[in-house]
Formats: sequence, structure tokens, C-alpha cells
Amino acid sequence: MDDCLPPVEYNAPKDGELVARYENGTELIFREKGWIPLGSCPVRFEGEDGWVEAGDSGKMVLSSPELLAGREVDEIGGYPATFHVRDFLDCVKSRRQPKGNAVAACNAHIACHAANIALHLGRQVKYDNVKHEFIDDEQANRLRSEALREPWRL
Repeated sequence: MDDCLPPVEYNAPKDGELVARYENGTELIFREKGWIPLGSCPVRFEGEDGWVEAGDSGKMVLSSPELLAGREVDEIGGYPATFHVRDFLDCVKSRRQPKGNAVAACNAHIACHAANIALHLGRQVKYDNVKHEFIDDEQANRLRSEALREPWRL
């Protein structure tokens, strides 16, 4: 599942925007303003050939129709949280991976938390997807989890 690994570089926030870059150069843009109204959780991916913005409304906007490159993408009329429950129950029966499987969910959360760490520190951080830690950055690594209180330990 290497294609769903989180970004490896999170740049310092600038003008209300934080850019995270994947290993292949694709950028994930976190920004405060200027979103296309596509629901409550919009996301934009930018690459050399253009950008794709989507949200939980089920709609998607592309900078160029050529980005689909012969692929068919079904737009759905919104995606309520209950769909995840139905998908999970169907997967229990069929034994297939759910759309929101553990690996995809974990990597999505890593991306969000790493972006928050870059935002908190106000500088660039680089993430190692193999070691699951920030590269040569003790301060960022300390922010990956909170200190545990006795008697709790890992």
C-alpha cells in the first residue's frame, strides 16, 4: 500500500497555507481560505500536471479534464458517516478491505498530525515513512505523543 503513504515533507505555514509534499512530488495543500465549496472536509492535491480538489459532498473539481486519463470516477451525492459503518459491515461479510481501512486511516491521520506539528513549530519538518518519525528533529518527534503518566506505559 505504498501509494497511500503520508507526505514526507511539511513546509512552514505561509499566508494561511501549509504545503505537504509526497515522495513523488505531489503536493497536499492545507489552507484556511479559498476552498471550492465541496463539503465540510475539502482537500486539494497538486502536481506537475494540475490539481484535483474534492470534499465529502461527493463532488470533485479538476484543473483539467485530462487528469482523469480515461479513468471513470463515480460522484456520489454526499457521503454521510453512516456509509462507513455500512461499508465495514459489508466487508465483514465479504472479507474485503473497507474503504476506510486501518492503513489508509492511519496514514491520513499521520499527514494531519505532521501538518499540525509543522504549524505548531512554524517551520519545515521531514517525515520518514519507514521509521515513522521526523528526520533529525528531536523537537518534532517529542510532539508525536504526549508523555504518559504513571502507571501507564508502552
